[in-house]
Amino acid sequence: MTFQTKAALMVRPREPLQVELLDLEEPHADEVMVEIAATGVCHSDLSVHQAVLPSPLPVVLGHESAGTVVAIGPNVRDLAVGDRVVLSLLAQCGSCFYCSHNQPVLCESGQASMLRGTMADGTTRFSWKGQPVFHMTGLGTFAERVVVPAGCAVRIPADLPFEEAALLGCGVITGVGAAVNTAQVAVGEAVAVVGCGGVGLNAIQGARISGATTIIAIDPRPDRLALARQLGATHTLEPARNMVSQIRELTSGRGVDVALEVAGRQQTIDDAIRMTRRGGRVVIVSAPGKEVMVNIPAFGGLVMSEKTIRGSLYGSAHVKRDLARLVELYQSGQLHLKELVTARFPLDRINDAIAYCAAEQGARALVLQ
Repeated sequence: MTFQTKAALMVRPREPLQVELLDLEEPHADEVMVEIAATGVCHSDLSVHQAVLPSPLPVVLGHESAGTVVAIGPNVRDLAVGDRVVLSLLAQCGSCFYCSHNQPVLCESGQASMLRGTMADGTTRFSWKGQPVFHMTGLGTFAERVVVPAGCAVRIPADLPFEEAALLGCGVITGVGAAVNTAQVAVGEAVAVVGCGGVGLNAIQGARISGATTIIAIDPRPDRLALARQLGATHTLEPARNMVSQIRELTSGRGVDVALEVAGRQQTIDDAIRMTRRGGRVVIVSAPGKEVMVNIPAFGGLVMSEKTIRGSLYGSAHVKRDLARLVELYQSGQLHLKELVTARFPLDRINDAIAYCAAEQGARALVLQ
């Protein structure tokens, strides 16, 4: 059976998204159909739209979402119609080489589907004028309804508001996870977060929850710095030529224990490395274009300083475990979500939502049904 759903279609890079009626196949085996309630607009959506990150075309963007299961395919045992769910951009199989080596964010089958923009079998459930339409990261949530792998849908409590729940699926799990899982921030450490958009603000929350006592938020926008203070930053700085010197003054001349880079620019990556103390950790969370490089002398920059530089994909998450923990942190009042929503748009105004993200305004814009 085929349904119809309204969705925001990207036909060509950098051009306005087209809100169209697409055909949507019913779920195949191990898949579910979800009615979308709220979707966050993430910088990764903008990066695909601007052709900074590659994607097959045409494609429905969107990957940070929550909604209600409205149909299930064969073999689905853990979900039922009516369940409220958060969607994860990565279905982790639990049995491949990487999953069995405690690196499920690198899951072989999950990453393959995410990068292809398809379901696990390599096909799409969206189509338009008889042609396949791809799902960004295997989801494509700028739509009224989507079909996704069942492993991407994680049940949430019935009383968790959709607006807050949607953020868990990317910005929160990525930012908090970068601090908690990847950097493993410890009690009493000094942490700098470079870039305070939706992911960076959650990295600040992750550092606070982990017990960091000095949390330095760095961003050019005063409104974001004010929100960073609200979410746990102890100090705020705007980018400046003497910024690294200012950070050293705040850390007994050493530099921070951990720098989390979430801005995706050459300068911010260079600065993150420079502001980290000897023996410290630099974690690159952003998704910049291929022209942005990590440049550091091997001996003088790494061997003599014993700095660690590593990437963090999706917060190095064990998705089902970490989403459950994030819900518990929210329910206990330790994780703040409502404060992150700074704009709301209907699906018909998706291009206004994209423009809001491109202007680096606020924390997160939501597209609501």
